[in-house]
Amino acid sequence: MKDIKKIREKVEELKDVVIDPSIPERRKIHFNPTLNREKPSKRYSELLSIYKDLHKVSEKMFNGRSLMKYIDVIGAYLEKNECKTLLDYGSGKGHLYTENYKTVERGEEMGEPLPDRWGLDSYQLYDPAYPEYRELPTGKFDAVICTDVIEHIPTPDLGWVIDEIYSYAKKIVFINVACFKALKILEDGTNAHASVFHKFDWLDLLEYKSIPHKDLVIYPFFDMFNEKEEVVVSGFKTRHLPVTVELKQKTEEDRDVRDS
Repeated sequence: MKDIKKIREKVEELKDVVIDPSIPERRKIHFNPTLNREKPSKRYSELLSIYKDLHKVSEKMFNGRSLMKYIDVIGAYLEKNECKTLLDYGSGKGHLYTENYKTVERGEEMGEPLPDRWGLDSYQLYDPAYPEYRELPTGKFDAVICTDVIEHIPTPDLGWVIDEIYSYAKKIVFINVACFKALKILEDGTNAHASVFHKFDWLDLLEYKSIPHKDLVIYPFFDMFNEKEEVVVSGFKTRHLPVTVELKQKTEEDRDVRDS
């Protein structure tokens, strides 16, 4: 119970600043089931090339800053589920995992790199757009985290990318998705968030894709505007479908599922 209380407190603190306060309309996410790692969409390959170039612009570009606000939330889930190995899927440069953590905005507040802070025995970083971490991971990990990534994936490719994320996990998956357009406009004039959907449509897709992985606990967290044009964070826990509970709820009937 103490861990869950801590997580709820952290969820309430999470805020962000974005440019477009519109709330996406509800609609089903249609991915292309014929696409895969060996045969992605043309747009996926185009975006990968763009992000490779963006990585070269500055050491601060995609350095892992977007992970900062979730460090304590993820840490609580790692401890609760006794996770000692971790894959960061779409890690960017991953500075928070090394002594470079001090170069990330507010990174010095951590006091130590993430592997030490989270008590990990081992970890691996993967990002296809960054040369140092572009090699696909091997094996499985207690936990897989994916923050500020899948909204950048073209909608037709979402199916195989989510399958790949789940395939590396043994215990838990933490996924954070922004449900709004990004501040950044890419060089080809398109918005950096290639897939913008309502949180419940994302949740439907993430639940559907988790069906073959019944031993996994999925923690989807969504950043989304409310009616007051404020960004709020909604966290969910999906385990043994069809049971999904919102982590901020406190009903008696949910408690046993959430704290198991």
